[in-house]
Amino acid sequence: MSATRKTAASKRQPANAAASESGGTAPIVATSQVSRFHTETLTTLSNDIDLKDVNMTIGQRTLLAGANLRLFRGVHYGLVGQNGVGKSTLLKVLGYKLLAGFPSNVRVLYVEQLEGADMARTVVNVVMDADRAAARARKELKLVQGALEGDDPAAVAKIMREMKMERLKDELEAADKIALERSGARGADARKKLIEQEKRMAEAKAANEEPLSNQEIIRASAEAQGLLTELFASMDLYGAEAAEAKARSILKGLRFHPAWHDRPLGELSGGWRIRVALASALHIEPDILLLDEPTNHLDLPAIIWLQDYLSQLTDTTIVTVSHDRAFLNAVADEIVVFKGQTLTYHTGNFDEYLEHTEEKRKYKEKMAEALDRKKAAAEKAIQVSMSQARKAGDDKKMSQAASKQRKLERMGMEVNEKGHRFKLNRDRAGFFLSTRDDVDLEKAEQAPTWSIPDPTPLRQAGAIIEVDCVSLGYHRKQPLLVGEVTLNIDQNARIAIVGANGSGKTTLVKALVGDLAPLKGRITRHLSAKIGYFTQHHVDELHQYPIETSALSLLLEKDPERREQDCYAHLGKYGIKGSIALQPLRSLSGGQMVRVAFALSTFGSSPHLLILDEPTNHLDYLTTEALIMALKEFAGAVVVVSHDQFFVSEVAEQVYAVRKRKLELLDGGMEEYMPFTEYQVVGRHLPSEAEPTPKIYRMRIFAPNEVVAKSRFWYFLRQLKKVKKASGEIIGVNVIQEKKPLKIKNFGIWLRYDSRSGTHNMYKEFRELSRADAVKSLYQDMAARHRARFRSIHILRVVEIEKSDDIRRPYIKQLLVPKLKFPLPHRVTKVRSTFVANRPTTF
Repeated sequence: MSATRKTAASKRQPANAAASESGGTAPIVATSQVSRFHTETLTTLSNDIDLKDVNMTIGQRTLLAGANLRLFRGVHYGLVGQNGVGKSTLLKVLGYKLLAGFPSNVRVLYVEQLEGADMARTVVNVVMDADRAAARARKELKLVQGALEGDDPAAVAKIMREMKMERLKDELEAADKIALERSGARGADARKKLIEQEKRMAEAKAANEEPLSNQEIIRASAEAQGLLTELFASMDLYGAEAAEAKARSILKGLRFHPAWHDRPLGELSGGWRIRVALASALHIEPDILLLDEPTNHLDLPAIIWLQDYLSQLTDTTIVTVSHDRAFLNAVADEIVVFKGQTLTYHTGNFDEYLEHTEEKRKYKEKMAEALDRKKAAAEKAIQVSMSQARKAGDDKKMSQAASKQRKLERMGMEVNEKGHRFKLNRDRAGFFLSTRDDVDLEKAEQAPTWSIPDPTPLRQAGAIIEVDCVSLGYHRKQPLLVGEVTLNIDQNARIAIVGANGSGKTTLVKALVGDLAPLKGRITRHLSAKIGYFTQHHVDELHQYPIETSALSLLLEKDPERREQDCYAHLGKYGIKGSIALQPLRSLSGGQMVRVAFALSTFGSSPHLLILDEPTNHLDYLTTEALIMALKEFAGAVVVVSHDQFFVSEVAEQVYAVRKRKLELLDGGMEEYMPFTEYQVVGRHLPSEAEPTPKIYRMRIFAPNEVVAKSRFWYFLRQLKKVKKASGEIIGVNVIQEKKPLKIKNFGIWLRYDSRSGTHNMYKEFRELSRADAVKSLYQDMAARHRARFRSIHILRVVEIEKSDDIRRPYIKQLLVPKLKFPLPHRVTKVRSTFVANRPTTF
């Protein structure tokens, strides 16, 4: 027998906190189907979570209805869904354990729970104190040691009183939670224990108001010695020195300078504080780790490190909300789709989910078309049979036609949801209005339509911004942030600026828009051009408006002379439609707030140059695609600062990197930004009874890190129709070291790449120091000559050409001529075909 109980979220402080963080003051109510005695909310033997009939509401709005929450140990989930659907609210409910039926012994950590720390504490101490049990033991040990070393028995007695009171408070809170969640006879027993605990708490408060007695002072010293022994044992268990070393290692991985480890938290910027919160989450290593947009404000090297670190947490269940497609592909084993007030699960990474969903949709469309044709043919045959039977007066044919009509009514899905043949007694149990369901066609998710107003054409030709030998900084006596910058932004430019946090990207953007004067050099702007500027600070400013402010009232306040219909139309260009435009700003999700900030930055003007600083933060993948399409159709110039690899690759035609206080043009795009390493990845099908020793596939892949190499391995195997990630496993990954790395060698590279005109084979030769450098040059050449993206290039083989006679490309052969003279000959001897009968194999 089962029953559904509701969590009285409004009675608990964390629930109110979660509700306020989600944008409103309404309480969050989360329920699930649990047993009669509610044992699942206490302890379980497994860290697996499988809750049925999960319902979640915030105020009058239903976010989940009858959903199945399934989180298995060690599986890394990617939670995706459109902005405003309730992803962050679900993470808060799990993090604060507001869901009735959720096991209490499972350690869950939500990154945002670490906010609000003391700004005077050092960074390493904030990370170490994320483990509350260990932090409490250190605090109590410090208090007891200090009291005993002071040789004041009265002070020892006071400290013991305070510590006992704190522990009684924790016991009372635990008893209150158990009494709130249990029902039946166990609930009555739990409430009795709660009353007894409240009585002990009241007695302790009354005793603390009394002065210390001599007997209590004498007894306190002995109790303190016993507690000190207990605390030393617990500190050995927690390992204080190992904990500090681990905390410093995590901070180093997040690119914290060692000198910053002991700096106060208040001296760090917002982006670095987010890294501290992330380091605190990684330090605890909980059973379930909940990450909400962890890549926001992280630079690309830190994102790569985070991918590597998360992939090592094989025993930790991770739920990640992220709109960075490359990051999700690297870290997610399974995708959870939050859509239509329910949760659906898809094995594989994000790209595999999109591919599988599209294949399933097309399959159902073909099935529906075939079923429609079958029904149409059956109806036509029935009509002909009935017409002939009426003319002939044949009752037998009429009964046959009636039988065909009944068979027509039974037509529908011929397979069940698992793809097995439909069986009425198995797949149609219960009462239904029809024998079989019709084919349920799922509409493909459409990206919201964004429309950025095109600017009026400029009468004068020339660049919008010209930067000539500019040096930037905030004070002449301090070191320069960026020096000797030369940049030309024409009227159709598509430029991306990448770089590590703190390298000077935002400083450069401020100089471009005129918010910062250069220390040296000159910045010339077009006299008639308008410049639009979007940054995440504009989103933060929206939180400063009064509670009742809506998106519509914000635009009307900016331009009171505008009609309300015009403001509605402008907001609609960015997906803020209907009642969303009238909702208070604080009730909107992060992605919806970004849309409002976009609408506000382009309201009343059509900029000729649009400068976007981290525009994809908080945007879901569909909205990111809408932004990409809008920027491609935008007639003006675009400059973006972003760490989103997919976004930069789709939008930018020129990519600049800020590093070593210089602005460098990357001819190879984002692929050139990250160094390459050669990996040998070995994988196979999962062993089964039918095939206990499956075939092994080996592939050499050039990638910036091991996580990307594994992701590329599965991508290529799926393209070759060999193995999918869901049904395979990786046996090993080895780094291939280059022989004689300082010797200049010639390399021949066979590759296959996809373009709009189809799949092409190609052979190229390069003269470089190492194989990795040759591949890097290849990516640069493919991006410049053929507009080929990184993900579309499949390197089949890289071979060192040792004999000069084997070189086939003229421009490489010319470099081997002992006495090379210029100008070079225009005609060279033809060579035989590059692709011969025996082509190199992929494996």
